[in-house]
Amino acid sequence: MRRWRFHRKPLQIRRRWRYVFILTALTLAVLTGVQWRLFFLDNSKEVPDYGGIYTEATVGTVINLNPLADNNSFFDRDIQQLLFAGLLRYNPTTKEFEDDLATLSVVDPGEEYELTLKEDIYFSNGDPVDISDVIFTYETLLKNPNFGNENLRLAFSYVEINIVDARTVSFKLPEQNMIFPSLLTLPILPQAPFAQALVEEVLDPDFPYNKKPYGAGSYRLKNVIPEDRGFYRVFLEANPHYHRGKPYVDQMVLYAYRSYEQLIYSHSWPTLFTRIPWNNLSDFEAQLYNEYVRYNYSLPRYVGVFFNLDKPVVKNVAVRQAFEKALPVKSIIESGWTEQRTAFFQSGVVSYFDPLDYAEGRILLRDAGLPYDSLREVRTIGNNGAPARFKMITSTVPPVYSRFAQKIKNTWEQELLIEIDLDILSPAKFQVALKDRDYDMVLFGQNFTDNFDTLSGWHSSQSGALNLSNLTREDIDFLIDEIRFSGAKSDYQVLQDELDKLNPALIFATPEYGLLVDRGLKGFNDNWGSIRSLAHRFYNSHLWHFDTKLDWDLPEDRSKIMAFLAWWWNGNENPQPIVETLSPPDETLDVEVENSEEN
Repeated sequence: MRRWRFHRKPLQIRRRWRYVFILTALTLAVLTGVQWRLFFLDNSKEVPDYGGIYTEATVGTVINLNPLADNNSFFDRDIQQLLFAGLLRYNPTTKEFEDDLATLSVVDPGEEYELTLKEDIYFSNGDPVDISDVIFTYETLLKNPNFGNENLRLAFSYVEINIVDARTVSFKLPEQNMIFPSLLTLPILPQAPFAQALVEEVLDPDFPYNKKPYGAGSYRLKNVIPEDRGFYRVFLEANPHYHRGKPYVDQMVLYAYRSYEQLIYSHSWPTLFTRIPWNNLSDFEAQLYNEYVRYNYSLPRYVGVFFNLDKPVVKNVAVRQAFEKALPVKSIIESGWTEQRTAFFQSGVVSYFDPLDYAEGRILLRDAGLPYDSLREVRTIGNNGAPARFKMITSTVPPVYSRFAQKIKNTWEQELLIEIDLDILSPAKFQVALKDRDYDMVLFGQNFTDNFDTLSGWHSSQSGALNLSNLTREDIDFLIDEIRFSGAKSDYQVLQDELDKLNPALIFATPEYGLLVDRGLKGFNDNWGSIRSLAHRFYNSHLWHFDTKLDWDLPEDRSKIMAFLAWWWNGNENPQPIVETLSPPDETLDVEVENSEEN
């Protein structure tokens, strides 16, 4: 018994030490875990996390989801911006075109471009994007004489397209055109769904592919549900194959209502409100309890009065200058519009128009051979001639055009003492009058959101078409060709200065727009810039997110363990790197040394 008791005490001591060791180890583990957590919090940053559903309420309808069709609705283009990608894309922040599916190489500036598809590029169904899809889009479709979109067909009719290698295609132009890269943003269509289709079927909205199209964009289409009340629900999901990374927001649901009135009564507090009329936007915003952020923006659109230079009554530049002198822009434009006097939207281009001066306008008319006959109380063509009458036309759509035209007519008749016959025509009749050039002046708007070609409207080759003024001057054509040749922004100002002298049109206003974004959506404002189309709001939408998480904020080449030990050793403070600073050489001393050497 004694021997047993003698050996029992060391056993108990060993057990106690074991418990002490275990307790100490657990304490150190817990302490290390706590310190590691504190170290992580000290060396982490908030990053986007996956999840959430983006919803949007807008006004529009679904017509044709094929992005190459010429009858797309604005809502169609919104969806297409999410579904498709092109060789290049427009960056609203830099206002430049950048690589998207391909990398651009300029072989001959303005004349030959090579584009090489990036590695691991896929359509949203998982099929790879290869050179055959590029050739199918640009060569098989756009250069086919039976292709339904005439504007795109004509734009590429003169372009020579060649395959350089398995991933590279070249576009060769007959002459330099620095604006051509904008056409390379067209979405690339997959060739496979159209293998047995006629070219006439490609743009048919009832063609199976066009019912549920897919591209290489950030999202893919799940379903389009038309409702009995005339609006649409469009469901999209994140594209796991997107070449810029899977979008953080898992799903998108777009609600397209027939009208603004239907939207305000039917919406269910979406993430984003778009296409709300400017005059209603402030009141609508006030009803949302400050849960949304408002973003105002403008688009490359303007409205103006275009003179038909083929008509003798406005052929004299002094007559057109008189109208400019008497154009009271600030009293004409309404809420939701802002003054726009230049024909170009490139930054830095300004129009040096003359200030408002009615008396000077009357003098210009008199000196141009349109004196005022006080006895007959009419302005005549020459002394004792026939009354000078000007025919102005505009469209009933949008209604603001007729209001602008009526204000201008009243002002010019009152201040310039002339007679203007204003015809406000239905869209169909207006198009006929426009085509026949049956006007002395026309109040109309120009929209460059789809084709940012602000030059063609002043080139003689577009007389009778886009050139509403029928301006035909070799010097203007030369300047336009120079801009297309060089792409120099300074040349735009030179062209604007020449147009200011000629006054073929009086451009005076551009519309304002706004949208409302839920404060919970993060990343939206990081990518908002100078958009050319409302669809560009989805630029970098794959970076939008609702949720965030913490992630390491350490240099990739730095060991977390070593950084943790250094952090703990320095009392939970990140050690600052020692930077050796060298004092600048003593210039006074240098001078003294030089002087002593000279002596």
